[in-house]
Amino acid sequence: MRIRSFLATLLVAGVATTATAEDIDLGLKKQFSGRLVLGGLTNPSSVSFSPSGVLTVCDSGNGQVLLVKDGKAEKYITGFQTEYWKVDAETGAKRFKLGPLSSVWVNDKTLAVTNAGLGDGKETVVFYDAAGTVDSGKATNSVGPTSDDDKDNGEGNLTGLSVSEDGSTVYVAGQGSDAKTWVLSVDVASKKLSGLASADDAGIEINSPMDTMPWGKNSILALYSGAGGKDDGLIVQWNVKKKEVVRKWNLPGLTDPMGFAQIPETKSLVVVDNNWALTEVKAGRLARVNLPKEGDDAKVRVIGEKLHGPVSCAFGPDGDLYVAQLGAEFDKDKGQIVAISGIKKFTGKKKPAAN
Repeated sequence: MRIRSFLATLLVAGVATTATAEDIDLGLKKQFSGRLVLGGLTNPSSVSFSPSGVLTVCDSGNGQVLLVKDGKAEKYITGFQTEYWKVDAETGAKRFKLGPLSSVWVNDKTLAVTNAGLGDGKETVVFYDAAGTVDSGKATNSVGPTSDDDKDNGEGNLTGLSVSEDGSTVYVAGQGSDAKTWVLSVDVASKKLSGLASADDAGIEINSPMDTMPWGKNSILALYSGAGGKDDGLIVQWNVKKKEVVRKWNLPGLTDPMGFAQIPETKSLVVVDNNWALTEVKAGRLARVNLPKEGDDAKVRVIGEKLHGPVSCAFGPDGDLYVAQLGAEFDKDKGQIVAISGIKKFTGKKKPAAN
């Protein structure tokens, strides 16, 4: 399905511009439709909504968090330090400039943001009660090395924030070192960040946790992307009290899943598959996923196969799915937020034939 061209006034990085949005082929099944919400971002890494329904975007490469109101983006938190996530071993080229990777509203007033451009062992989660700069919030501690591996410098690339139903805990996906993979948690009252569950300790070889989600009483789901370009993505249900695995499901057909969201009023999920590559943005996928009670494989149905480097998703108050994607090129002002309609009401079942 193509998003039709239109003129839109955008406020990105503090500069209002009028731009013509090009048609974007998301490769959606015919029962879905999409539209461009925001463009001109650099490596956008997270979409979320405030309790009152305000779209919140981590414009990661520009080191800021934006709020989108009435179709316009305004700066909310600025001044985050950025770093390049990868350096090409052969050419020395720096790639994937990243700063704040994730944000989540703890309540009507407080926004939690990962200060993820500081490097492994230095990163924190920062809480803000009003607009400001990176230093105007209250930060957690950082988490140092958790293994004896010389390459383990501590937890970093903090992402995938979610908040417990009672607002007392924020869950975090950490990617500091493949030597030991962690899902972490923050006690909101004390602002203490600590390791919650280690895949390695549970005998799970798949690493790179990317996103988290509360899932029933005393448990969360964690989404693991695994090795780049390999079909080894995984969803793990963790008991947060016992800190042990409840269930786990493979994600057949998805190579680099990076974000997920629960479809409202269902137990089904949507997952965005980045299909990551070091040198280019490849066609990514959007899939509807069901987690069966039996078996090791999730039921995966691809409903879009030409997204442009999707990394995060969240359902808005209008029932549409909002997706942050890198766009045609990373490290450029090509990043976008797109909205996809039709998922909430779609059951995946064919309507019965008319008599």
